[in-house]
Amino acid sequence: MIEVLVGTVACGKSTWAKNRAEEGYIIVNDDAIVNAVHGGVYGLYREWLKPLYKSIEDHIFHTAIAMSKGVVIDKGLSLSVASRQRWISLGRSLDVPVHCVVFEFFDAETHGKRRMADDGRGYDLDYWTRAAQAHINRYEPPTVEEGFDTVVTQPWKD
Repeated sequence: MIEVLVGTVACGKSTWAKNRAEEGYIIVNDDAIVNAVHGGVYGLYREWLKPLYKSIEDHIFHTAIAMSKGVVIDKGLSLSVASRQRWISLGRSLDVPVHCVVFEFFDAETHGKRRMADDGRGYDLDYWTRAAQAHINRYEPPTVEEGFDTVVTQPWKD
């Protein structure tokens, strides 16, 4: 099974993924991959290295599916139909169910403050509020019509 997590910054996606990892799922997390490639320094992300980052994602994904492990896609950019199609198509090509978990959206400032309270990653509140607003602006609600087997909403938990 594949679970694609959808939500903006500080909405609960990574907490969900950590809980799933404890249950034996394999997590595909773009931040973790960038950190691994750059020795724990996310600030070294480079757009021109995207093919490398994606190849690592693909390797993790395909190996996990070959091992009959569930996979959680915890990527901050699963906000649009187009960005989710990669995972839906991969799941369909491998005859694996693809589910979507949507995390509750609030206003951008709320998400920015939550990110700062948890881990600001060296950025200020304005940065995270702008990032959350950009995510909110790009968000297209997921549907079963785009190819998911199910779409469920996960409410915010304090």
